Amino acid sequence: MTQKRILLAFLGTVTGISLTAFSFNNQQVAFASSQSGETNGVERVENNQSLLIARRRKRRRKARKCSSQIASYYGSNTKLTAAHKTLPFGTRVKVTNKNNGRSVIVRINDRGPFVRCRVIDVSRKAARQLGMISSGLAPVTLQVLGK
Repeated sequence: MTQKRILLAFLGTVTGISLTAFSFNNQQVAFASSQSGETNGVERVENNQSLLIARRRKRRRKARKCSSQIASYYGSNTKLTAAHKTLPFGTRVKVTNKNNGRSVIVRINDRGPFVRCRVIDVSRKAARQLGMISSGLAPVTLQVLGK
């Protein structure tokens, strides 16, 4: 029994699976235990007298903080509109380009952007007034003006 526990522990460290073995009603059983509680999948293998359940740990990425707020633009060319993740629709926001000091007032009418470190997507017309058409991205500051 101790040899099987050692083998299971060795296999667990090699494959990145956390395993625990114990006997239950004179039958050898090995169960997996995950520290984070989340699993990618469960594997169940039945041998002659043993049952092995293995759970693979999910690797988490560390969240990186953004050094500045970045704006991008999208293809709508007719109005001064923007997309923001959380602000209510109809909210007016003053967007100021930190590189050249230009600013424009836009109205939130969409959700997005869904890219890390980007806080707002402005329309093409607003991007032209901000002077960010050639670069596509610009560091900005936002000032919420209300409805």
